[in-house]
Amino acid sequence: MAQSKVHSTQSTKAHALTPGTTLTQERKIRQVSAWLLLFFLLQGELGAVWDREWHAYVGRDQFWTPPHTLIYTCVSGAGLLALAIVLWETLRYRRHVPEVDDTSTVAIFRFFHAPLGFSVLGFGALLSLISAPLDNYWHELYGIDIALWAPFHMMGVTGGLIGMLGMVYVFASEAAIQRESPTQPRRYFGLTALELGIVLTMGSILNYVLTGFLQFPIVTIGTVHISTYPLPLVAGCLLFMIAVIRSTQKVGTATLLIFILTVHTIVVELFVPWAIRTAADVQGIPYRLPDQIPYFRLDYAFLPIAFLLSAIIIDVLAYRHKRKTGSPNTSMRQTVIVGALAALPIVLLTPLVLREYTAYAPVFLPEKGIPVEPGQMITIVIVSVLIAMGCGALGAWLGEDFGDIWRWSKR
Repeated sequence: MAQSKVHSTQSTKAHALTPGTTLTQERKIRQVSAWLLLFFLLQGELGAVWDREWHAYVGRDQFWTPPHTLIYTCVSGAGLLALAIVLWETLRYRRHVPEVDDTSTVAIFRFFHAPLGFSVLGFGALLSLISAPLDNYWHELYGIDIALWAPFHMMGVTGGLIGMLGMVYVFASEAAIQRESPTQPRRYFGLTALELGIVLTMGSILNYVLTGFLQFPIVTIGTVHISTYPLPLVAGCLLFMIAVIRSTQKVGTATLLIFILTVHTIVVELFVPWAIRTAADVQGIPYRLPDQIPYFRLDYAFLPIAFLLSAIIIDVLAYRHKRKTGSPNTSMRQTVIVGALAALPIVLLTPLVLREYTAYAPVFLPEKGIPVEPGQMITIVIVSVLIAMGCGALGAWLGEDFGDIWRWSKR
């Protein structure tokens, strides 16, 4: 209790910078670490998509495939960096170093004290690392599979998502602290560097969501097969479109997020087919199907265009609300309604963008040669659209809550 009082008395000075001063040591440590983590995240993105395509085109002949090496280098690097920050911050906390107190750290197992984002990221990286040998053992027992839904694939994916959410907390807490500084940082596109880091990280998470966008289950009702891949796209996009506005309080950031996501997908699509061909040639590995060789696909590279209209709708409504009230934040009810309506363009446009990319691009896939009653199809379409709108509403609701947390959290 005494220790908490000592730390809380320091909190009045903890996050303030006097005019003309440079960043303190604490701020430098956390911010440099945040940008290093973003580098690891971008590396992991390339590895994740490369691994998906490697399984599809080449297979899985061993654990240490080139994409696996890239992925686990990223996971190990991010995990070790998070561990180092946790140990370093714990030591500084116990030495009562200014800016390292109960207002800027969280307790872990009652002994360690570290920034919330690094703590969350560390647990996510640990989960992904634990999944690696278990996934390898699973393959040895049951053979090669390319499905996303294998148990230890999901364990690794879950760890990755937890880690990436931790990265958002890292940037967001530093941005919240920086806003209390009397100094005015340089801005890019109306955002500080740390706020831009938030947008870049969210774009990376959305790109991660796209990694398995066509590996979601197909629901069969009668003679109609229904693709469920639009549902995670709707929920993920609406979550982060709303969250990025709430966390930065800048109108236009939803559209900026989709622009950054587009840059991500173009870079990934330029890199991955080339990397597969190069690695397969160097190692002399044959393709699973000799007539299928990976190459750059324009439709996948520009898939985020399907989300652009929804982003513009959200930004326009935020702009109108800001002109009336001075804040882009709408009520929870309005946010949920906007999320439900903004889901519709994603559901309608995504199949059009992907129509040449895969036979599963259409959401509704009637069984060939078997007629479908018009009334049945109308019912299925209406129910499916309502479910998609529900996912959009859920994503918007979560985006509002997470966005507010990221806006104000300083830990």
